[in-house]
Amino acid sequence: MKKNLSAVLLLVLAAVIAVGSVTVMGPCVHADGSEAPCSRAGRGVLIAGCVLAVLALLLLIFRTPAARIILFFLSLCASAAGILLPGAILPLCRMDTMHCRAVMQPAMIILFAAALIVSVVGIVAERSRSRRSRA
Repeated sequence: MKKNLSAVLLLVLAAVIAVGSVTVMGPCVHADGSEAPCSRAGRGVLIAGCVLAVLALLLLIFRTPAARIILFFLSLCASAAGILLPGAILPLCRMDTMHCRAVMQPAMIILFAAALIVSVVGIVAERSRSRRSRA
């Protein structure tokens, strides 16, 4: 279990990101049902969360340190992209009081930053584990 702690934590963060991006931490919703400018950012965050979830599930399956380091590195890249998605890569609404700028962007930055930190910790743990097994 100790070996999979980072993978489980990454899976939980990915689930919170994916579910949150379509519920309480999602993009703006117009009263008339039209699409807001930030809707694409919401879909991008959802996709990044699903990619993180798949990578975390693969981390639970694979046991070799080299494969796990690669998967953690891929999750680090997905987390870095997720941090940049709302606002930097995909546009948000112009007003700072809109839901996408006030809730979605800060929440996703915090969650993806936590996933990035978990990925870095996973890489360091796997490297030290593989060094111990060689010696």
